[in-house]
Amino acid sequence: MINPIRNQKGIALVVTLMVLVLGFAIVAILFRLATQETKLTGLEQGYTSALDAAKAGTDLFIDMIETGLPNPPPPVTPYSGPPNPFGISTLGGQCLQIKMNTTPSSAWATPAWTTAGCPSVPNATSVFPPGANAASTAQYYPDTTLTLSNYTVYIKVIDNWFTQATGASPCNNGCYYYTVLARAVAPNSSEYADVQFVYRYSHP
Repeated sequence: MINPIRNQKGIALVVTLMVLVLGFAIVAILFRLATQETKLTGLEQGYTSALDAAKAGTDLFIDMIETGLPNPPPPVTPYSGPPNPFGISTLGGQCLQIKMNTTPSSAWATPAWTTAGCPSVPNATSVFPPGANAASTAQYYPDTTLTLSNYTVYIKVIDNWFTQATGASPCNNGCYYYTVLARAVAPNSSEYADVQFVYRYSHP
């Protein structure tokens, strides 16, 4: 009679090898998941930082506009005080000056606009192109470029309109509205964050 134990003497080795392979597979999967989680966390932190930079850029832009208000104020004009320590305005702010003072946006292509060398109206009014190379400022056609920490913030007015006097606050004598886009981009990165907002100025 054959001893069944002798027939199964290699089973232990096979089972051990299978357990080892299964263990390695589980460890590899866990390592992969941990790596992906780390990458996602890094991307989320990067986006949050870029979003904060874009928001800060919008605050600075509004401050620049309000600081540059003439007296009497309407319509608003670009910043005209000391040089901005955070960035520069394209073409010395000439295009932004026209954008802020000429409504509607379809009328931006004035002789002064052409003489200043401003971009075409379609480029001046377009939303930032998705996936544009952050190293090429021209692809964004920004009105103002700010440098905040290690982020570059491109600010662009893409539209404006004026409401007639309503006789009621806050637009007793009419209001100017500006659609503004801000994009924050980290250096050598394709990651970015956009903020779009409407800025209102009440005609006094």
